[in-house]
Amino acid sequence: MLKFNKKVEYAIIALLYMSDKPAGELTTTRELSANFSIPQEILGKVLQSLARQQLIASIQGVRGGYYLNMPLEKITINRVITAIEGPVQIVNCVETSADCDCEQLAHCNIRDYMQNLHTLIINFFSAISLKDLKTHLPHVIQTNPFLKAVVFYKGGVRPESLGQLVVDLDETS
Repeated sequence: MLKFNKKVEYAIIALLYMSDKPAGELTTTRELSANFSIPQEILGKVLQSLARQQLIASIQGVRGGYYLNMPLEKITINRVITAIEGPVQIVNCVETSADCDCEQLAHCNIRDYMQNLHTLIINFFSAISLKDLKTHLPHVIQTNPFLKAVVFYKGGVRPESLGQLVVDLDETS
């Protein structure tokens, strides 16, 4: 099952929270932990990972904290996932077949399909910024041909109503 792990969720929570702060106001690990009931130790590691990838910056010291290092429209879901987990990879052989220890590699009949699926997933997550997620995802889906092609509205729901928005992968099988 393709699912964000808790660290990716915590990263998105932290980034969106920081985006709501006035310019120049820092966010601390303690503040995020208290506001969202996230373990401080895990949150600290998440924020360090985001800082290493320069999505956020930190100021050390007693009055230190973190702040966004770039606008939300430059931070894609894919960048967040990659900062926290490393590159998105649906099967081991897609990105690095040389390092793959899969017993089926020499006789695999799905590798090309998995490569195509991998590319679609990367493009999907790269097409959605945190600003899109926060402010106007329905509009982004309507105006982005790639996103519009992979998102289906069940039961004829109009795009303006996001209540039943799903990515329906069952229809492709």
